[in-house]
Amino acid sequence: MDDKILDIIDMSVEGDGIAREGENVYFIDKAIEGEKVLATISTQKDNLFWGEAKEIIEPTYRRTNPACPYFDVCGGCKIMHLTKDTQSLFKMLSLKRTIKKVTNLDIDVKETVSSPKDFGYRNSIQLKVQQNNGDVQIGFYQARSHNLVAIDNCIVCNDNNKALIQILKEYIKNTGAKIESVFASFFDNNLSILVQTQDGECDSDLFNALQTHFDKVSLWSSKQYNDCTLLNYKNAKFIAGEKSLAITFDDIELEVTPLDFVQVNFELAQKLYQDVVNIIGENKVVLDLYSGLGVTSIKFAQNKNYVCSIEQIKSSVDSATELVKKYNLQDKIICHCGDCATVLPTLEFSNEEQENLVVFMDPPRKGAGKVVMQQIKGLNAQKIIYMSCNPNSLAKDLRELLDTYDISSIQCYDMFPQTNSIESLTVLTKKESNEDTTNEN
Repeated sequence: MDDKILDIIDMSVEGDGIAREGENVYFIDKAIEGEKVLATISTQKDNLFWGEAKEIIEPTYRRTNPACPYFDVCGGCKIMHLTKDTQSLFKMLSLKRTIKKVTNLDIDVKETVSSPKDFGYRNSIQLKVQQNNGDVQIGFYQARSHNLVAIDNCIVCNDNNKALIQILKEYIKNTGAKIESVFASFFDNNLSILVQTQDGECDSDLFNALQTHFDKVSLWSSKQYNDCTLLNYKNAKFIAGEKSLAITFDDIELEVTPLDFVQVNFELAQKLYQDVVNIIGENKVVLDLYSGLGVTSIKFAQNKNYVCSIEQIKSSVDSATELVKKYNLQDKIICHCGDCATVLPTLEFSNEEQENLVVFMDPPRKGAGKVVMQQIKGLNAQKIIYMSCNPNSLAKDLRELLDTYDISSIQCYDMFPQTNSIESLTVLTKKESNEDTTNEN
């Protein structure tokens, strides 16, 4: 297709600049609202076109020089070319627009809470591996493709990622190991790592190589399925080193494996969790949904609340149960293992508990879904606090509550600087009944 000169009039929630010509709409990668660009158009579907900014003819003051040498080809840090203030504004407006589109509500979104670090904030990284005639390439997939972008270092990740990439390259070259992908987390100078191979096997010699740099290593393996970009935790097995690593998050001591979910930006996550604790307050009955390893449950209970948690992954529930014992909170926390849709209908609360019931939920990216949201609405909780990493699924879930609850506040947290990923916290309060309103009048 031909190159086109376009005036960028808006930005999509994915971070693309938007231009219009008549009925045609253009989504231009690396273009910013307010700019005039020369764009190379690569894809068309009906009157929708996708392309990339080839030349910035008239730049905006909101543009900055990306700090990463891989920005032009890597699909990870989509908005690194925006200034810090513009990134915050972009995320706030993207969340506002998504909620408006799905719910038709024009909600004010609070100013984005910034991350203490703009770079080096991630404690985890997922890498893909390709081998060709002895050449080993490790890195990320290019946006919307399975084309590998080989890297030596990811600047939004902990500095240890550079050493890991080098160790993996040398190990694979020397052994011919059929490693397909790697998920690694860095805690100080300790490494928790899941290696995916064609057959699910991993030689313990890799552990020896990793020990040359890291103080402690927890090495696990699993099978890589076809060209799937997702991690496979099914039938993952421990290979060598420490079966789990002891870490401290927000003054809570945890034992974690590569199979456990932990926040990737510890410093901002601690701020977000404390905000949740403050919103809930004391002397409440807190229903902690999608509770993971139990960190939030512990924090709520330590703030003089009673907690009922629900988590589907058994190993996470087992870890949470041990955590409850460790902090001597057995009389404050009850842990349930199962899907929320299955467990929620079995819960019963006394009248006093009902009057003090607060729901906190942190569902996976796909959201909770209509069934669970209807069950939550049926609990008649005084307050619902929804932590989300996906504005679209958040908006769909909120839509199920709006006949019964008002949105008190929504705030973005820049958990993932340089990327278009949006973390948010929404607080909903129960509407006053018609009877209550009548009595007041």
